[in-house]
Amino acid sequence: GFFSLTVPTGGGKTLASLAFALAHAREHGLRRVVFVVPFLTVIEQNAAVIRAAAGEEEHGSAVLEHHSNVAMGRLEEADGQTAGDVRQRLLAENWDCPIIITTAVQFFESLFSDHPTQVRKIHNVANSVVIFDEAQTFPPGLLRPLVGMLRQLVDEYRCTAVFCTATQPA
Repeated sequence: GFFSLTVPTGGGKTLASLAFALAHAREHGLRRVVFVVPFLTVIEQNAAVIRAAAGEEEHGSAVLEHHSNVAMGRLEEADGQTAGDVRQRLLAENWDCPIIITTAVQFFESLFSDHPTQVRKIHNVANSVVIFDEAQTFPPGLLRPLVGMLRQLVDEYRCTAVFCTATQPA
């Protein structure tokens, strides 16, 4: 359930990992692909590549971005917002889209949190291919609990973990 993809910078890592994830998901009956990206500067670039590959406009139905640069106000504050904004918020609460693009902070907070609003999306992480871009950025002091949680996702939640980087750590 653990895979690695090492591709030099500029070598098409995002598209290669998406192609693998889609083929792997189809072959193993998995429901979604979750891209976990450590930096906001990288996430918007990856989102544009993924949206283009999915043939989708800025906010379609196949790709959901969930990070701090995307406005996700509370549902109670929905006055004056479009139906698309409200839909985007609801999808972000549950990660109910075929392709999710999120930050490492959002992803791991959802898995380790004790708040219902954060853990509400865990059921949609199950049966997914989870791609970790820039895997070398995992904090060394947190590797043991992170890898333990990822092992549980693979063993008990039918997830596949793909670690991508231009410089794969030992």
